[in-house]
Amino acid sequence: MKLLKQALLITAIVFTKFPCTAQKKIAYEFPKEMLPEVKQEFIKQCDKGRILYDMNCAKCHSSFVRKKEIIPDFSPDQLKGYELRVSNAQHEADMPDTKVTAEELGEIMIFLTYKKKNAK
Repeated sequence: MKLLKQALLITAIVFTKFPCTAQKKIAYEFPKEMLPEVKQEFIKQCDKGRILYDMNCAKCHSSFVRKKEIIPDFSPDQLKGYELRVSNAQHEADMPDTKVTAEELGEIMIFLTYKKKNAK
């Protein structure tokens, strides 16, 4: 019983000293003509795409400057959905259909298309 109390105390200390950090919200840039209800659906897809990007792409494509994550701005030509996977041999090996489905890759592309561009 004493061991259980110690484990609970240690767990409580860890969670108060090192709280879970929520993923930082990212700004999106949508066309002005986009209807609000459509924009809300795109925000959901972008948020899901951000999570998938972090899980599957960030380790190779993102960088950090002064502890701030920099997600690269890809050109429309670089974001051709499924073609992205097969146009690069390393992507073909690292992102097989079993790891990132075509639907998930589409959500990543939506996120990368509408994320706010980096200041130059």
